[in-house]
Amino acid sequence: MAHRPSTVDKLPQAIRDEIQKLRGAGYSIDEVLAALRELHSADISRSALGRHFKRMEDVGREMRQSKDMAEMLVRQLGDEPESRIVQANIQLMHSTLMRLFVGDSDAIKEIKENPQALMMLSKALDHLTRSSKTDADFIAKVEARVEARIRAENEERLKEVVKEKGLTAETAKMIRARILGQKQ
Repeated sequence: MAHRPSTVDKLPQAIRDEIQKLRGAGYSIDEVLAALRELHSADISRSALGRHFKRMEDVGREMRQSKDMAEMLVRQLGDEPESRIVQANIQLMHSTLMRLFVGDSDAIKEIKENPQALMMLSKALDHLTRSSKTDADFIAKVEARVEARIRAENEERLKEVVKEKGLTAETAKMIRARILGQKQ
C-alpha cells in the first residue's frame, strides 16, 4: 500500500535536503522548524515535521536491522565475498517471502486477487532460484580458474626443478602423478 505524500515530501528537494542536514547535525524538531521558517518561510507544522522524523528514523532502523541481518548471514555463508553477498541476499529474500506466506493472510489474499502482484511474486521466486544457480556457477568458474592457475604454476616450478636437478622425464611424470595429483 503506497503512502500519501506528506507535507514534508511535497517541499522542494533543497528544503528537504536542508531538513535532513539539520536533523543529521542533531537539531531538535523545534530548531529545524525555526531554521525553516527563517530561511525558507516554509509553512510546515511541528507535527508534520515530527511524523517525517519518525518515519525517517523507522526507515533508518529497518535499514540497520537488514544490514545487521545481512552481515550475520555473510559471516555464516561461503568464503568468497561475492558468494557471501549473493547468498545473504537470497536468504533475506527467502525469509521475507516466508514471513509473507506464514504471517500475513491479508497480503496473500491481495496477491491472489491481483494478477500483477502474483506475477511479481513469481518473478521474485524465479530470480531467487536463478541467483542461487548463477552464484553456484560463478563459484565453480572461479574455483576452476584458481585450480588451472595453480596447476600451471606447479608445472612451471616442476620444469625448473627438473632442469635444475637434471631429473628424468620418468621422475617428472611420477612427481606430477604422486605429488601434484596430475594424470598424464
